[in-house]
Amino acid sequence: PIKKKGTLKAKIAEKEAAKAAKKAAGDDSDEYDSDEVIDPREKAKLDKEREVRADLENARALLGGAALGGTSSKELDSLISVNPRTKEDFQELSREIIEFIIQRHQNKPLYASFVEHHVRELAAPLKDIEVRKAASGLTTLANEKQKEQREKASGKKKPKSTIKPALGSAKVTGK
Repeated sequence: PIKKKGTLKAKIAEKEAAKAAKKAAGDDSDEYDSDEVIDPREKAKLDKEREVRADLENARALLGGAALGGTSSKELDSLISVNPRTKEDFQELSREIIEFIIQRHQNKPLYASFVEHHVRELAAPLKDIEVRKAASGLTTLANEKQKEQREKASGKKKPKSTIKPALGSAKVTGK
């Protein structure tokens, strides 16, 4: 059966009622209404705003929240936004990075190669003298660990501190 078309006045009244219901429901979307005549500059502005919103949503979907400065973790947000200025600030930053990120992976088999690569990348922007200082600190740490291993292997306990004589405190022997 052929559907009867309504009169033009009925169609216009129907569309206006739908618009009024939409406004009453609080749906103020920025969609283009073909019945409404919009200034071309206003239409271009609305299109540009929609495009920017869509680009931000795409970037958020592709890169995650951290790329835009916000994560779901309060700790990670504080790490991202930190601005260290003093030596103590940098030590605190290091402690937090280790606590919140690195410790989760310390027991994995490839952790040693990660540390080697990470230290190399961290030291890349430093001057040669600064790299030597860092390497010296790592060498000291390696020596301490090696000494601990030897002590464990030999089964000896650490001797209590033996006091070494200071210069000039030795007994004076007569001639």
